[in-house]
Amino acid sequence: MKRRAFTLLELLLVVAIMGFMGTVTVNGYRAMRRGMEDRGAMQNANQFIRAAYQRAQIDRQPVAVYYWNEMLRQEENDAPAIVVGRAVAVRRAGRFSRVDGKFLYDEFGDLIVDDGVDTADEGTVSSSGSGSGVFVYRMNGDETKPRRSTVYEVPVGKTLAIQIPSRTTTERLEGCYAYEIKSSDFSWNPGDAYGFEFEAIQLPHGYLFDSSIPSTAGSSTQPKSLLFGVGKNSGSGAQGGVEGNSTIAIYSMRPDASGGVSAQRVGMTTNPTQDAND
Repeated sequence: MKRRAFTLLELLLVVAIMGFMGTVTVNGYRAMRRGMEDRGAMQNANQFIRAAYQRAQIDRQPVAVYYWNEMLRQEENDAPAIVVGRAVAVRRAGRFSRVDGKFLYDEFGDLIVDDGVDTADEGTVSSSGSGSGVFVYRMNGDETKPRRSTVYEVPVGKTLAIQIPSRTTTERLEGCYAYEIKSSDFSWNPGDAYGFEFEAIQLPHGYLFDSSIPSTAGSSTQPKSLLFGVGKNSGSGAQGGVEGNSTIAIYSMRPDASGGVSAQRVGMTTNPTQDAND
């Protein structure tokens, strides 16, 4: 029996169908992966903001969230630009009662147990001069952008004159502390409140906090902020405590209709005051 072979038209039709199915499969996979990346970025941002809000309510101290975008690499030849969104959460830790040159004194930093002490003359501050230091942020409640200094924590010496029957003796004590400024872009004043970072987040490459894009590699956009004050009730479910905006728009760098790449909105973070009571 003579077998009938496939015609050229039939072969071309099969190839076309296979190509179409392959395209649909690849596009479907890309869409699924992009959807998973979007949900992951949104989930991480929501958890970060919710944790900052709850920290303010539990600790009964204001918490500021500062967020911005950084360009890690500019577009070069066929290599796309790398832009990421970053954010830090800062909790207020105290207030500086005195500023002496490059030294910042906490309002409770000079309290010591001095039973039997008649006089106490403050001695000199000895600098540690080692390590990279930590960031200390000014938190007076009116900052729209982060104002921070790099500082060392250093000991403060106290020379105490102790009255003992028939004689007077002096004793050198350690245990008080101050912060020595390593670098700063502003001047501290007595009475300024301060705080430290307790959590930070970086979005995946190509995901941004709002649509602003830095212009050059190594540059960043102007930081923006959320401020979570102390709510009306204690606990993570407290109502109120939010000053101003409490949500952030998340964007992603994607191809647009013109063939270029632009920041396209993925979604908005949830309001932590509502989410905490769900």
